[in-house]
Amino acid sequence: MKSKEEEYKELFHAEALENFEELNRLFTDLENDHTEFNAINSIFRIVHTLKGNAMGMGFDDIAALTHVMEDVMGSVQQGTMSLNKDLFDSLFKANDKLGALIDALKTGQRVSYLGIKTKLFVLLEKHQKVADTKAGQDTKAPEPAGEANPAPVAEETNKEELDSPQEEVLVPTGDTSKNPQAMKSEITFTDVIQIPVKKMDELMTMVGQLIIERDRLITLNSVDGKRTTEFEGLQRITSDLQYGVMNARMVTVGFLFNKFHRIVRDVASIENKNVGLVLQGTECEIDRNILKIMSDAMIHLVRNAVSHGIEKSEGRKAKGKPDKGTIILSAHYEKDNVVIEVADDGNGIDANIIRRKIVEKGLASKELAQHLSDEEVIMYIFEPGFSNAEKITEISGRGVGMDVVKKAAESIGGQINVDTEVGMGTTIKLNLPSSMALKGALLFALEEQEYAVALSYTEAVISLAKSEIHLITDGLMAQYLDQTIPIIFLKDIINLENLADCQKEGVLHQSFEEIEEDAKLDVIVLSYAGKLLGVVVDRLLQQKEIIEKSMVRPLEKTKLLSGTTILGNGKVCLVIDVTTISDLMFKTLAQKTVESEN
Repeated sequence: MKSKEEEYKELFHAEALENFEELNRLFTDLENDHTEFNAINSIFRIVHTLKGNAMGMGFDDIAALTHVMEDVMGSVQQGTMSLNKDLFDSLFKANDKLGALIDALKTGQRVSYLGIKTKLFVLLEKHQKVADTKAGQDTKAPEPAGEANPAPVAEETNKEELDSPQEEVLVPTGDTSKNPQAMKSEITFTDVIQIPVKKMDELMTMVGQLIIERDRLITLNSVDGKRTTEFEGLQRITSDLQYGVMNARMVTVGFLFNKFHRIVRDVASIENKNVGLVLQGTECEIDRNILKIMSDAMIHLVRNAVSHGIEKSEGRKAKGKPDKGTIILSAHYEKDNVVIEVADDGNGIDANIIRRKIVEKGLASKELAQHLSDEEVIMYIFEPGFSNAEKITEISGRGVGMDVVKKAAESIGGQINVDTEVGMGTTIKLNLPSSMALKGALLFALEEQEYAVALSYTEAVISLAKSEIHLITDGLMAQYLDQTIPIIFLKDIINLENLADCQKEGVLHQSFEEIEEDAKLDVIVLSYAGKLLGVVVDRLLQQKEIIEKSMVRPLEKTKLLSGTTILGNGKVCLVIDVTTISDLMFKTLAQKTVESEN
């Protein structure tokens, strides 16, 4: 059981982190427009509140730093301190130290902040002396009649207003019969409570177990395979509970997007570029855990957009583009998914340059690279070790980053698409599930084992006769909606001792040769990275919403499987990893095609 002190500390930490992120955004807005008085007032209010809360909790370091930040912003408010690059650099560094001090509440690390605190104090004193000198000169001028020292009164009033708490709780004391205002006083409560994410995750786990038990009861009490109506009430209530908890875990994507104002500003400053950030669709909601998993990936995408995508001002002018480059972060819904896009109006990606790079780095042979389409070549930017940077900087060129994006998206059942035009810009689209807790899946069987595949990857379910499948260059092909798609028997892949054996001749069509000529086959058409793949299974079962659990030791490194779930009959159902199968098949087929042509 946590003590009250620990709970208060957690609440302070959560609120302080929100304040830190908001300060980053406000400082960036203010740097872009020095006349943004709302930003000045908001910054002052935040550091004032944070200082008071830190003093109350006994966090003296945070209180000391926010105190001098408050004094600086107070001087800016009063017009005695002007905004310039030196001051903004100092304020950004102070906010970085503030963030480190907040993190140190959890880690216990020692943070040195006295240097930046002293610098702010020196800047404050310097401007104060200038202001005092001007004030001394102004006092020699004659004062208008009937108006005595108006400035100090106004200053006092402002000081009094600023020092008042954000929410005032009035408690009537003594005799209130002669005080009508006191009679109206009341204690107010906020409509929002803060719940630690860990508690929400635990609650979601318990709801998942409840759903499994519900399905088990329904399965046990079904008559001749038909469900009875006795459990309809239970099913409705548990479903409502499940979706209620899921909704409680949802946050708007603006929660993440707003953090990128500072990131874009810092990267643009290092690269000596003029870049602006535009946010769209910030009200779209998504599971907080998905947003957390994708946060690092989004940082890499935005940093790459500024570093690789946006040209410097001279280059943009030469192309007839605006002097200032633009990064657009947007989100919108597509069916049950949330699509996040990172777009820039920069250089675009030249497939021919990428084709040369992947050959140089040994990611593909020269023959294979020439055989691949431009879209397939561009997807190599997400391979580990790939880098298109001409030189190594602190932002790019180390060959890490974009592979992190791909791994993060695939780990939650998402997909990546790239739309680019040379000289015009690039848009990278992340198609992500809105929730990790519940996943739509199609169940099927191979022999006696049940499997599931995510509906987000499922394009269609079709039936094919053996005569409609053709053997071409050691691979199977069939017609689907006027296009030729590769076909694999999943049983052939599952039975392999090593995935590298896919390269062996005849491995991918063993089951095809064994089945009878008049056989009808159930085929699941999967879609990944803009490509279609037909997967033959023994029999289709049903479409169902499942709660997927990650693989545990010693199976956590099994590439063909992404996780497991428990069905109503108590059996463990394995979830197929579509991304691994798709990548494996298309690379294998491409290599075999090149070998056949040679």
